[in-house]
Amino acid sequence: MKMYWFELTDERYNDLGAAIPDGSNKQAAINKAKQWMRDNNVAKAMLAVNSMRTDNLIDVINIELN
Repeated sequence: MKMYWFELTDERYNDLGAAIPDGSNKQAAINKAKQWMRDNNVAKAMLAVNSMRTDNLIDVINIELN
């Protein structure tokens, strides 16, 4: 099972301080990030997906709220 840790950042890769739980489900992390963004009036952000095993950046998911 793949395990990830997530970090929500702005367009300049500054950490926004969102508490996104570690886990294996990227969609759950995206949903949690969207909820945090709605609660904090953030329209655009990027969710960095990192491997817990290798500590490498695996993916960056752009999130935009309408």
